[in-house]
Amino acid sequence: MNMGYNVSYENDDSIQIYLDEITKDAEKAEKEMLQEAGDELKKYAIAELNRHKRVLNNRTRIALADDVKRAIKTDKYGNKYVSVGGGKKTGTLWHIVNDGNLHSMPTHFMDGALARMDGNIDRLWDKILR
Repeated sequence: MNMGYNVSYENDDSIQIYLDEITKDAEKAEKEMLQEAGDELKKYAIAELNRHKRVLNNRTRIALADDVKRAIKTDKYGNKYVSVGGGKKTGTLWHIVNDGNLHSMPTHFMDGALARMDGNIDRLWDKILR
């Protein structure tokens, strides 16, 4: 006794169109989520940096909070991610301010921004998927 089944579709084109639409909707949701999450993380990073900002009368370089950039990038495997960091003028200083060094105490401003972001990921997904 052999059991089996055969499936045939009358209208293959409509199924392919439906699957293509699902793919397009998923890519659109991914892009929106990355933009929303990146903007919110950027906002939290600026707020954390402003907590540690010193007011100097004679400032020779731009403040870290004034040079925060958000970018959506793709890794070598095709996965997209958001990068929030310093711009051209302050990007190389972020690790020193965040982690400290021999002569300065760490501020861990990115740890605070990421901690604030943790609770909002589900809220952002709910907002985008509705």
